[in-house]
Amino acid sequence: MSVPPFRATVAEVGRHVGLVSISGELDLYIESELSRALYEAEGLDVQTVAVDLSGISFIDSTACGILVGAAKRLRTSGRELVLVCNDPRTVDVFELAGITRVIQLFPTLHEALQELLVQSV
Repeated sequence: MSVPPFRATVAEVGRHVGLVSISGELDLYIESELSRALYEAEGLDVQTVAVDLSGISFIDSTACGILVGAAKRLRTSGRELVLVCNDPRTVDVFELAGITRVIQLFPTLHEALQELLVQSV
């Protein structure tokens, strides 16, 4: 079984939400690509950056740290980062690491966008 390649795309949804869609494995080897995608999203003129992790197959502590770092940077300018994930293994990692206490987690992209776009009106 081959590992899906890491992929990250950044888009603006509406005028208030930046979306980073990620697929593949999030580990030490993709640190610079993941950081680059998050910095690109932070550069958008949006209130919230949503990181869709629905397409990932693995996440390690390096990637968790990168996500928390991006959330902290956004908070310093009054903005926020939210995560989208419903894979029980990944959600468990976030809960065990305490990430769900500092970053809001949505089970689906639809639910995240529904709430975030309504908040921005």
